Amino acid sequence: MSTRMKRSEQTQKRLEQGRAAARQRTIERGIVAFRADEEMMESLLHVAESKRIPYGVLARSWVAERLQKEMKE
Repeated sequence: MSTRMKRSEQTQKRLEQGRAAARQRTIERGIVAFRADEEMMESLLHVAESKRIPYGVLARSWVAERLQKEMKE
């Protein structure tokens, strides 16, 4: 096996280990972040205000509902 292939395999292994460690940190922290455009944020805030709940609670409940649906399929 060439040195280049060994390096490539080693690099791939390090990347996989890094991804696994990052995934575990994400699970442990329980923090999800994403970007939303102005229209989406306005809509989210409007719905949350109309339901009189914090927008984070609303978003979390929507994600939980969708995950339940996806896991059933």
